[in-house]
Amino acid sequence: MLYAITLMAALPLCVASISHAADGAALFKQSCASCHGATGHADTPAGKSLKVPALAGDAKVAAMSDADAIAAIKGNPKHGAALKKLSDADIAAVASYVKGLAAAK
Repeated sequence: MLYAITLMAALPLCVASISHAADGAALFKQSCASCHGATGHADTPAGKSLKVPALAGDAKVAAMSDADAIAAIKGNPKHGAALKKLSDADIAAVASYVKGLAAAK
């Protein structure tokens, strides 16, 4: 019985983590994919004209701490327009999602 109660108490935390990751993906698609591409390969016309770096497979980005990834996003002057629309929590979710893209091969 105690095991079932513990499991039920942990379930909302797991669901919250999943929805946090889903939010990062949705926010990336909405705010970042026009330049970085839906898959993070920077294969869009805007990405090519602005010489946007690919995020997918970028070992440097994948190795960043969450704080460093957030700082890199906030510190990029090309992100100004997108950052005006995002909260700090949104930026953290995008940073987590971007690190996942970077870790993918």
